[in-house]
Amino acid sequence: MPVFYFLWGYLIMSNKFMRYLAGAAILTISGVASAQTSPSSPSTSTCASPLSSYAYYVGIGDIAQAQYIVSNHPQCFGGSVTSQATINASTIAQSSAISNSLSNRLLSSSGPTQVASNGVTGMAAGAQLDKWNVWGNLTFNNTKVDYTNAGNGITKNSNDIVTPIIGADYAISSTMVIGISAAFDDGDGTGRTNNNASNSISTSGYLIAPYFGMQLSKELALDASVGFGNGKLNVDDSIKSEADRLFGALNLSYNQWFQNIQLTGKLGYLHAEEDYGNSKTNGTVNLYTKNKNKLDQFRAGVQVGYWMNGVMPYAGITFTTDDRSSSNITVDEIGKNATLCTLGVNFFDLPNKATGGIAYSQEFGRTNSKNDSLMANINVRF
Repeated sequence: MPVFYFLWGYLIMSNKFMRYLAGAAILTISGVASAQTSPSSPSTSTCASPLSSYAYYVGIGDIAQAQYIVSNHPQCFGGSVTSQATINASTIAQSSAISNSLSNRLLSSSGPTQVASNGVTGMAAGAQLDKWNVWGNLTFNNTKVDYTNAGNGITKNSNDIVTPIIGADYAISSTMVIGISAAFDDGDGTGRTNNNASNSISTSGYLIAPYFGMQLSKELALDASVGFGNGKLNVDDSIKSEADRLFGALNLSYNQWFQNIQLTGKLGYLHAEEDYGNSKTNGTVNLYTKNKNKLDQFRAGVQVGYWMNGVMPYAGITFTTDDRSSSNITVDEIGKNATLCTLGVNFFDLPNKATGGIAYSQEFGRTNSKNDSLMANINVRF
């Protein structure tokens, strides 16, 4: 059995991944729920007072005081800092998986001499693309936010989200591919302000994304994808929010071999939206809590790998810059720029036209946020 099949199976069967994957496979359709607008209304959630006070201050037009409350208790508001975790684990994970699968498929013909000499369709120099490619990707994503809030206290949020992604594409010509992908995310976390009790957070959702790829030259390929879906946020099993998801992504990939050394590069742009309606607490609407989050992200990265007869370890670095906006809850404590470092290894089973890989990535440089992820993937062509 090829090594990467073993590693892929091990990752899937590990307890933590299996628990999350099972949750993603049986996504629960959350009922509506939510908040009180009177500060004195009873609730088992520590978010009751912040939500009711927020509604009061927005109602009288005191936006500054309303934003003070959001800064101190972001976990109580759908589409606040939790949105970064869900966008990382859903939109960014899916668009990146699509782009990586397409660039590997479209630019594999320029492989090293060892690959070309095997004469394997889709890997040999100048070979035609295999008609079909099916692939899977599993990402475990952890996001932490830690900052000094408007009340000079400490607000902390942590989210663990697992995202299984599947895709299939078809070569409509020797240089063009069309396909479709589905992603399902499921996670949990906590939010805490000062020494108050932690709020429990759970998230779930999906995205469906058609995509297109085109080989521009031996070294360059272009890909584009558009995704639509839905997401749910549940705080303390009582405060529930639901969001429509949307994203569009465009990437330019570069691939060049220098004997056994592979150099790749990628320039990318992503636009993502999460459009939340008013949250509810136990069926009661929390006034003024609807919110649309928008993210425009630019990425530029390079990666270097070394071919070792079917195994290729690699290292990469990616620089990102974000432009975030919000239609209502405008507190942004995440930070604009980040550097993403990646270490991984790819495996090739050439006779069976299969490839796979495992990679670990860690993000540095954001003002108040940290993110790391573990990813495994597999591709089979026929």
